Amino acid sequence: MRTSRFLPLFIIAAAIFTITAACSSDKKSDDKPAVVKDERIPGDSTFYGLACEGCTDSVVVVLPTDDSDPITFSIIDAMQSRQVFGRPKIGDQLAIVINKEDKRKADIVIDLDELKGTWVYQVMPKLRKMPHIAGMPQPKANPERDSMIQKLMVPIEQGFKIKKQFTMDPVGLRFKQTSLTGESPVEYPQAEYYKEWHVLNGRLVFTEGTIDTGNKKRRKLKPQKDTVEIVLMMKDSLQLKFKDGIKAYYRKK
Repeated sequence: MRTSRFLPLFIIAAAIFTITAACSSDKKSDDKPAVVKDERIPGDSTFYGLACEGCTDSVVVVLPTDDSDPITFSIIDAMQSRQVFGRPKIGDQLAIVINKEDKRKADIVIDLDELKGTWVYQVMPKLRKMPHIAGMPQPKANPERDSMIQKLMVPIEQGFKIKKQFTMDPVGLRFKQTSLTGESPVEYPQAEYYKEWHVLNGRLVFTEGTIDTGNKKRRKLKPQKDTVEIVLMMKDSLQLKFKDGIKAYYRKK
């Protein structure tokens, strides 16, 4: 019984040792672990691999997806231009845009494991637009109604969860209100319904999915793809530049 209690710790220690050994150039190729599968989209020339021991503020050491020897990239210029997103740790999956003039320099570094998680921001509801009937007088001020509306003005979290295998889930998605709920005087903006994500030469590509309307039929949206630029990525903060501007998110734990 005592031996089984220490078995999980032994497995974790063995896994860490395997990755560390694989990142050492003087180890045999047989000691290298299986690297995360490279699943790129058309047009993507990003270099993928696992962070190895030796990563600093000036270099990253990466084990390529083809299981070849580790490669060291200089990230000094990328750090100065604020194009290093995340703090690579041993075993993290990295996406690197290599400098075209110097193949040992990285123009952009993204820690994909730090990118994964639930990112949200708060949105406030707005007063629902009521249809105006010609000849009808405008409604008079009603303190009781105004007080009720103030109680309904509660922010909610919207955003998305970035998961493994390049999948996503929406956060705060609200379907179109039915006749049972349509009497509410306030309404929330619709959240984006992203279901897939990929990297494209240092940018992110979010792809919309299919909405389940709650009945037997499923309404398919046009599979729109949004190309997004990472502006800032820290442990608990993320800023993304969409075509209509920059959105700031915080990590939801």
